[in-house]
Amino acid sequence: MARGHGRVLTRIWDDPDFTALPAEIQRLYLFLISQPNLNHAGLLPLTLKRWSFKAYGLSPAVLRTQLAVLADRRFVVVDEDSEELLVRSFVRNDGVWKQPQVMGAMVSGALEISSRRLRAALLAEVERIPLDELSDEPGRKGLSPLQEVSRHIAALRAAFYEPDPKPPAAALHEGDEEGVAEPLPGGVEAGSTRVRGRFPLPLPHSPSLLVADVVDIRSARQERPDVEEACTLLADLIAANGTKRPNITKRWRDAARLMIDADKVALSDVLGAIRWSQADEFWRSNILSMPKLRQKYPQLRLRAQSQQQRRQPTDYQAYADQGVF
Repeated sequence: MARGHGRVLTRIWDDPDFTALPAEIQRLYLFLISQPNLNHAGLLPLTLKRWSFKAYGLSPAVLRTQLAVLADRRFVVVDEDSEELLVRSFVRNDGVWKQPQVMGAMVSGALEISSRRLRAALLAEVERIPLDELSDEPGRKGLSPLQEVSRHIAALRAAFYEPDPKPPAAALHEGDEEGVAEPLPGGVEAGSTRVRGRFPLPLPHSPSLLVADVVDIRSARQERPDVEEACTLLADLIAANGTKRPNITKRWRDAARLMIDADKVALSDVLGAIRWSQADEFWRSNILSMPKLRQKYPQLRLRAQSQQQRRQPTDYQAYADQGVF
C-alpha cells in the first residue's frame, strides 16, 4: 500500500551536512523521502523522467546531476543499471528499527533490491542501528523488542549473504579445511552450521534466534518451480501476443516470489491473472513484466470480478476454466 505521508524530522535543520547542501539539492532529498512508493527499506525505483514532471524546468539530466550530489554526500545510493535508489539512512532516521513489526516489513522491502551496491549500503546502515536502546523486556509472543529486531537483522544478513568463491586462508581456524562449514556459535541449535562469506551470519543476540528463520529466508532466494512457472507463462503469452519474448530476469523472479510469499497470492491466482491480462486488449499492452503484474494485481482482480459479474462476453473466455483469480 502506498504511503500517505513522509516524515521529516525537525533535527534535519540542525544537521550540518544537510544544511551545507544547496537549496535545490535539499528539496530533492525531501522530495525523495516523501514519495508514496518509498518502501520501509528506503528503496525507490529510479524514475527520472517521471520525477522531472513534478516541477517546472526539471529534466532527467538535471535530476541526474542533483542526485550525483546527494550520492557524493552519502544521502542516497544510486544504481542506474538496476534503476534503483536507496535513501541510505532511512531505516535509522525514520525510526523503522524501533518497531519490530515494521522491521519485518523492512526485510520484505529489502528483498526487492536487485543491486549489490544497494544491498551492501543497506547492510552497513543496519549495522549502525543502536540496538542497546531497545527494551529487553518480554513483549508479545514472549519476545522483547531487542530480540525481535535482532531476528529481523539476522534474516536480512542471511538473505543478502554471498559466499566468497574461495575464503582467505587467514579466515580458517586451526584444523579447518577450505570450504568446510563451522558450527554456529552460541548453541543456537546443535548440529547447525553457517558458511563463511562476505556477509557472515551474526552472533545471535538471544537464544530465540532460530536457524529455521535464516533457512526460510535463504530458501526464498533459491530457484523455485512455482516462480519459474509463473515467469515462463507470462513470457510465453507476451510473445504469443506478438511482442518480443522478454528475458526472465532476477527482478521478474523476485516479483513472482514476493507475490506468492509476501502478498499471499496463490500460484493458481497468479497464473489466472497472467492469462486474463494477456487475453485482455487493454491490459496486454500494460502488463509486460512480472513486477508490473505484481503492482497491478489488485486492479486486475477487481476488473476480472466485475466483468464476470456482468457476464460480459470477451475474448478471454478461453481461460474461463481458471475461475476469477
